[in-house]
Amino acid sequence: MALTAPAGGLQAQQADLVLTNGNIITLRVAGERAQAVAIAGGSIVAVGDDAAVRKLVGPATRVIDLHGQTVVPGFNDVHQHPAPVYTWDQPYAVVKLDTVRSMASLIALLKRKAAIMPKGMLIQGRGYNEVMLGGQPTRQWLDKASVDDPILISHLSGHLCAVNSYLLRLSGIDRHTADPPGGALERDPDGEPDGIIKESAHRLLHTERAVATPKPTEAEELAGYQRYFGELLAHGVTSIGDCWTTPAKVSIYQKLRAEGFPLRINCYIGVDYLDQLLSGAIPRLSTDYLRIEGVKIFHGNSLSGKTCWLHEPYDTMNPATGKKDYYGIPPARSQASLDSLVARIHHAGLQVACHSNGDREIEMVLTAFEHAQRSDPRPGMRHRIEHCSITTRDILERVRRDSVIPVFHSYANELGDQLLVYRPALPAASGSPAAGRTLECVMPTRTAEDMGIVWAMHSDYPVSHYDPMHRLDGAVNRRARSGVIIGEGQRIGVEEAIKAYTVGGAYTTHEEDRKGRIVAGQWADLVVLDKDPTAVASDEIKAVRVTMTLVGGKVVYDGGPISY
Repeated sequence: MALTAPAGGLQAQQADLVLTNGNIITLRVAGERAQAVAIAGGSIVAVGDDAAVRKLVGPATRVIDLHGQTVVPGFNDVHQHPAPVYTWDQPYAVVKLDTVRSMASLIALLKRKAAIMPKGMLIQGRGYNEVMLGGQPTRQWLDKASVDDPILISHLSGHLCAVNSYLLRLSGIDRHTADPPGGALERDPDGEPDGIIKESAHRLLHTERAVATPKPTEAEELAGYQRYFGELLAHGVTSIGDCWTTPAKVSIYQKLRAEGFPLRINCYIGVDYLDQLLSGAIPRLSTDYLRIEGVKIFHGNSLSGKTCWLHEPYDTMNPATGKKDYYGIPPARSQASLDSLVARIHHAGLQVACHSNGDREIEMVLTAFEHAQRSDPRPGMRHRIEHCSITTRDILERVRRDSVIPVFHSYANELGDQLLVYRPALPAASGSPAAGRTLECVMPTRTAEDMGIVWAMHSDYPVSHYDPMHRLDGAVNRRARSGVIIGEGQRIGVEEAIKAYTVGGAYTTHEEDRKGRIVAGQWADLVVLDKDPTAVASDEIKAVRVTMTLVGGKVVYDGGPISY
């Protein structure tokens, strides 16, 4: 491609860094490639062929020969849930369960953790997958790990958990405990809670009654976050959205930034802390590395946890009735209550990021957005629907009309088998007969792309893995572990998936003029890959590896420790 530079032309000073002999996916227009990029002052100053860009090389310029490797913009994971990473032996370390593939392995792992924990202290695990385990880890199973310690393990969705009998007794939960609004306790045939706790019912648990777990020191907590964020940078993630930021996390992120830690973080303050944000106790920030301009709310439940609220019943038997008449758990909030909450955030000029999965939930969210805009027109807000999983054509038309950003999952490759109960019997088109049950309404990325809807991709880590190559594979192939394709007609191309994870992410956070493409004038947040993901076979995308990550024009990862 010809040399591109800022509108005012190339600056007189030499480049600080030049990458040459590369395969640069610019994303300026579809299919465009370049060979070289010049960087100065943390931003891209020129992109083009080697000969043209080398004219900006001066005596002090560092030149990196890419040897044909591929460069893409830094990945922007606009929705995840960062947490510090601790070593196994620390009592506050949560046991990772996402790779556990049998109930026997789960029990053995929890037993090992119990053996090094003080008696009566809470044992926690995160990310169990009931499909891989062969069923839900009810209290009968967890009691095999320990009857002397409380155990609480969360489902990969984060919307249900499993506890042992010890914790049920400690919490005073028994057959007489009623299901709370927006939640449910699963029960044995005789009516006793079986230890599977859904949605808002987790508030019935009283983990504070267990032996107190010591808290990490400030230094340990900061080191834990540095460890986690370092893993992100090593995988090419240069920007994230923390979609339930607490005041404590704001303080941690400010400390990391004061140290110069090179990750760009968009904080979406949890709605529980809205009053603190509106009063100024939590600052509104819009810096290059730390931004607080939005609020995370929930209206609805989980797709992979089988609790989101649908118009059509799940394609599964309802144990309460023996029929296929289970529609999920209705949200606890009414339309009027949701309208009021959204309007309050909207009128404050803050972006709403609303978790919502089921079509019945999503329609309520869109109505709340419409009411807020009608009473206080702010066309540039770009309110978000997080996950936006089960849709109809009407929902997508409303999304496009109102400039709402759907932040779609791409986890079919990890959690696709959990979605096989979603085949709602929807019409093939308006006025036509029902076309049977289909998965084309699940995470409709192809339809959204064809409709010209700007959308973003995310990991929702720890729900699915933060490695962008896994997320690209999920969006492109949509193949579950069992081999089933989750909505074949919703597959997208590799470059389209990269664009959603970069350009779409930047647009979602109102930063499209700063990042997302490899063009002059944008920040030099770049990722070098050992192979071109658009050129390898689709089943090899996950094998593509990051060899270098740059943030603000500085190499922060090149195979070794994170540097800054």
